[in-house]
Amino acid sequence: MSAQIDTDFASEDRARAEIGAAVRYLLKDATGRARDEIVEGITALVRDVASAPPAPENPLRPSPMSGVAYKTFLIDAYRRDTDRWRATIRRSNGKKIRIAFPPAVRDEATTSADAITAEKAIEFAKRAIDAGEVI
Repeated sequence: MSAQIDTDFASEDRARAEIGAAVRYLLKDATGRARDEIVEGITALVRDVASAPPAPENPLRPSPMSGVAYKTFLIDAYRRDTDRWRATIRRSNGKKIRIAFPPAVRDEATTSADAITAEKAIEFAKRAIDAGEVI
């Protein structure tokens, strides 16, 4: 699984809530030494992120529409080229998603049509979710 970088959050509280949810997920059912090791790993991850230099911006990837929560999914818009936007859809809990056509199970799905703006790409993704194309 790849780490998502530079996610835009609606607020600091939203970012903290997502971090808390991720930590609870990682600690779920862990006890004793295994739990301690997970906590040590999380702490090391936070230290690494805090000490790393800022990532250089990729002009083809950033978006004002990243991390949009919709139902049980997260949607990220990205620019493929000038005025060509797509969106990726993934589950907010990290589980795999099913794609109706062609039938597949994946970590994420990408909209199949280009949109002229990030907002339109997000709209296309929401329509795909509503139509049951992504489950």
